[in-house]
Amino acid sequence: MWKAALFIFLILSGIISGMVLWQWQAYSEHAIAKKSSRAITQEIIVETHPKELKITQKLNGLVARKGYRLDIPDTLFKWNCKTGTGKACDSADESHYTFFSADDQMIFEYTVPINEKKKAFLLTDWFVKIPGIKAEGLSISISDSFKREGSWAAGIKLKAQKKLDHIDYYYFEGYGNVTSLYWQAEPLLKTAINNTDAYTAGIRAASLDFKKLNDIGNVPFMSIILTDRYPEYMDENILIAPPHIKVGELEKKLIALQFQRKFADGYPDWIIDAFAAGLLDLKPGSTKGRIALKELQGELTEDELKNYLINVFQADSLDAEKLDKLLGNAKGLHTQFFTMNINNEAPLAPLYFQEEKNLWVSGAEMASINLVYRDGKIFLPFTAAIQALGYEVKVLSGEETLLVSKGKNSYRFYLNKNVFIYNEEDYGLLMNPLTRQNGTVWMEIQWFKALFGVTAEEREGGIHLTP
Repeated sequence: MWKAALFIFLILSGIISGMVLWQWQAYSEHAIAKKSSRAITQEIIVETHPKELKITQKLNGLVARKGYRLDIPDTLFKWNCKTGTGKACDSADESHYTFFSADDQMIFEYTVPINEKKKAFLLTDWFVKIPGIKAEGLSISISDSFKREGSWAAGIKLKAQKKLDHIDYYYFEGYGNVTSLYWQAEPLLKTAINNTDAYTAGIRAASLDFKKLNDIGNVPFMSIILTDRYPEYMDENILIAPPHIKVGELEKKLIALQFQRKFADGYPDWIIDAFAAGLLDLKPGSTKGRIALKELQGELTEDELKNYLINVFQADSLDAEKLDKLLGNAKGLHTQFFTMNINNEAPLAPLYFQEEKNLWVSGAEMASINLVYRDGKIFLPFTAAIQALGYEVKVLSGEETLLVSKGKNSYRFYLNKNVFIYNEEDYGLLMNPLTRQNGTVWMEIQWFKALFGVTAEEREGGIHLTP
């Protein structure tokens, strides 16, 4: 009896131990996941000195006891790494740039040299980065006791500014990674306009009104600095422009920048030029941009074009396929306009839309074909349509001539001439009935009746050809 009781006791103990172990493991995994999912924030403290800036950069929300590889620009000097308790960071391997985080915080201290004689400077690569880490919250505090006659600006919002007896204090706060930092000797007036901070001299900010940006909405924050103390510059968070720039030109720069942000890879300038000009009802500056916008205006109604440009502007990311998809949605058809043109340095291929429909001949369903819509006209794929009517098609002379025949009737069409030969007789035309796009030869629907005596109609259910 006691053996049976002992056996049952051992089984129950094993089950209980297994459950406890499983619960502890689940709890540990949850705790680690919760700890590692903490939002990472950065706090940067800047102290001014005559020939350098002393900077303390704090990262919070890191994973404790994890090795992080640091990217330290050559512009930083006297730098060191500390843990949240103030102890020196332990090196994670033989590399001089990989360190352990003893807790959830790492602190970097360093200096950035500055030229005390310069009237303005812009710092772009002035902070330590950890590749693969994307911080959410960001704050920059500046304690200025040596450059008090000037003004500071950053690519995030200025939340507080105080002028004390012996020190000027600036506090910037925002989101994302560290932004550029600007200083100039002359004072600037900061004015909040839409989702921007405009730094200007005098009352210039009063004339800035970005109506189109306000209508579009969803514009990331920007700092605009209008000054003649520093050359023109633009990145994701700061725009520096001449003080007397026209409002329309400045708004176009801002809209163009928002478009640029959405392309992960390289993009042709003419696309941004066409989109920004289209939103602002301006003329694009580039030849290809003007042609592209004219194509869009020719194939879309005013409302379709407006909705398309706004949808592109509000998209999270862009590439050629996404541009074509949004363009097709605007028209309710399919297109490959940007896919064909985005990496092509040749003249711009025209914009046309496509749709797949059934082809009927004398009431009998023959095949499925793609139609092309352009200039308010319908084009059929010539070879597929004419073969469905019982004609034979041969390509001659390096694909520039088409020989079409049926019984005793024959046609010879030229892709590069406004003439054709019917039963060995020449006929001239005011325009070429054939056009080639993306490797396919097309004929407008009206020419089937004029040349072949075939009525061609687009009706519900498809394209109907009636000899």
